[in-house]
Amino acid sequence: MPEIDVEDWCTNTEYTSGYDPEDPVIQWFWEVVRSLTQEEHVLLLQFVTGSSRVPHGGFAYLMGGSGLQKFTIAAVPYTSNLLPTSSTCINMLKLPEYPGQEVLRDRLLVALHCGSYGYTMA
Repeated sequence: MPEIDVEDWCTNTEYTSGYDPEDPVIQWFWEVVRSLTQEEHVLLLQFVTGSSRVPHGGFAYLMGGSGLQKFTIAAVPYTSNLLPTSSTCINMLKLPEYPGQEVLRDRLLVALHCGSYGYTMA
C-alpha cells in the first residue's frame, strides 16, 4: 500500500466555493484525515482523484483531465445525511458544510467504504 504524506497533501490543496484553510469544516476535515488509517488515505485519494497513487514528486504534481490539477475541496450546502462526492477529472472533493467534526467523519467514512457509486445520501 502506498505511503501517503498527509502534510504534503494538505499543503498542496486548494479551496473553492467559500472554503478556505481556516474554515472550521476544513480544519475538521484535515484532523479526520490525519486520524485515518493508511488504507483509508488510499481510499480517499482514489475517491477524489480516481487513482490510488500519489504522483512522483508529491501532491504538487497531481494531474487532472487537462494537465496539472491540485487536489481541491469545494463547499456544498449541508443537508441531513448528505455524503461527500467528487469530480475525479478535476481532483475535486465536494464537501458539505457539516455542523460538526463527528458528522463529517461519519459521512466521509460512509462515502469511502461504500465506494463511489453515485450515491449522495445514506
